[in-house]
Amino acid sequence: MRLGKRWRRQALPLAGIGATHAIGAAASSLSGPAALLPVAAGWAVAAGTYGYAHQRTSRWNRLYAGVAAVGSAGWQAALALDGPTGVTAGLLWACGAALSVPWWVRHTEPEPDITAERSRPIPQQAALPAAPSGPDPRVELWSKHVGANGKPLPGSKLTHISELPFGWRGVVELNIGDHWHSIMKVQNTILSVFDLPDGRVFVEAIPGASVRTAQITVLTSDPLQAVTRWERPQLDPSAGTFPLMVTADGELLHYRFWWPGGGATHGLVSGVNGSGKTKVLDLILTEASCSDRVYPLIVDGGGGASLPHWRNRVKLFAETPKDARKLLRYALRLMDRRRTVIKRQGGGSVEPTPDMPLILIVIDEAHKLLMNDEDDGTDNGDVRRMCEKLSQEGRKYGIALVLATQVPSAKQLGGSTVLRDQLKGGTVVGLRVTERTSGNMITSGAPMPEGLHQLPAVFPDGTATRGLGYMLTARMIRARSLLIEDPSAQPLTPTRLDPDCAAEPAPMMTGDATDLLDTTPAPNAEPRTAVSPDEIRQLVDHAIEAGTNPDPLSLMKATGLSLGKVRRALADRNNGGGAAC
Repeated sequence: MRLGKRWRRQALPLAGIGATHAIGAAASSLSGPAALLPVAAGWAVAAGTYGYAHQRTSRWNRLYAGVAAVGSAGWQAALALDGPTGVTAGLLWACGAALSVPWWVRHTEPEPDITAERSRPIPQQAALPAAPSGPDPRVELWSKHVGANGKPLPGSKLTHISELPFGWRGVVELNIGDHWHSIMKVQNTILSVFDLPDGRVFVEAIPGASVRTAQITVLTSDPLQAVTRWERPQLDPSAGTFPLMVTADGELLHYRFWWPGGGATHGLVSGVNGSGKTKVLDLILTEASCSDRVYPLIVDGGGGASLPHWRNRVKLFAETPKDARKLLRYALRLMDRRRTVIKRQGGGSVEPTPDMPLILIVIDEAHKLLMNDEDDGTDNGDVRRMCEKLSQEGRKYGIALVLATQVPSAKQLGGSTVLRDQLKGGTVVGLRVTERTSGNMITSGAPMPEGLHQLPAVFPDGTATRGLGYMLTARMIRARSLLIEDPSAQPLTPTRLDPDCAAEPAPMMTGDATDLLDTTPAPNAEPRTAVSPDEIRQLVDHAIEAGTNPDPLSLMKATGLSLGKVRRALADRNNGGGAAC
């Protein structure tokens, strides 16, 4: 009896098969209408069993019970016709056992045998030890070494602690009159209190909360040592963003190509050699080339050595100063063509679509094109002014400028604070630099947990920290860019310019680094500053012959020359120098 109780669930299918066999045997032993009685009774039992199961089990169990009931009824009729022995009976037990497998899998464990326990007296249950009371040890450490009188943040409290996969997070509450920025100043003390290495404590404002409160994230291990690989394009057309970096606490930070209804956004990527700057550009360009809403153009300021794998993957790839000027003038002409589009639609801005994509201009090693070359006297003011115009006006016309440079100083941007300020209004990615002042040049004013110069070159395990940095227009927490192994292996998505822009002929990229002066006239262009006085006079003469007013300001705007050079050229022209040209 005890064994029957323990294994009754496992024996239930065998009982059902046996009952089916018995009903069929009983029916086969009778003749005439009497043979129908056992079968009718068996069918009624099968139907009742299914009805019972239908009310108390899930959909899958109801289906299983229905198959079992129909099978039992069918085998009862088969045995009644063929007899209780022979092939039919053997098939009954074989098929019944097969149908019982799901039941046996679900009920592998027998019922516990508690017969012996029932005969024993029930002992009195001992009282459980009381749960430990008192504050969290981390709260005690904070109160003793940070929030106590005479300590860095007297009166402060650590509350709302929650666990993270790589550490924990809490809320710091300060006294009235204090600002959460003061927590940033004592991060080294916090590291010491919790016995952590550098770069493990991050303090952030809580959106919408009092300035006396802040969120603190403490990492007991560094998850950024492990590389997070880019798997597939994830540009969201409804938002204009895609994941670019993953934070130390696992959140994805998104790069923005455009604001829905608000136009294009520019970008700035900075970092020294080996910091992972090119890999960030690879990811940006991959997302752009895989979308039918982005039309990428590339200027490789490194002479084609920085982004060589993109040479044959975009419509225009400029690798010389001459070609760079051609590409930028072409972009300005596209912007002028889209002015008419904005007028036709009654204002607003271009919303990137497959029919009118975002024009993305990526300039790597931008400092080599924007800074004047003091050795050979090359003035790159025209490149700077074209980039300024694109950054100031391009947003409205669906043109985004992304510059990558080693140090985001005004000097490396051609001395243009206008260009730097426009780029800082978009997405800014700051990777490792070597000078303290370099990282401060692109911050938005909010304090950083650490300077970009404090980012390590290698992790404790000896691997390089490529891609480690901050997205300075997002959360102030360490992050690392997603890694794309081979951008050239990704399939390209065909993208066409809108009809107005497609009508503008694209310039020919010659790749000739020796011809630094491009004198091809172009409407609304800002040509390259000449390298000799004769060429300066030629540019002024061409502009006047094309109908430009012969005043210094109009000529400066038409030629891209400085005011002093235009005035000297006009003086030479008035003195007869222009006739000789």
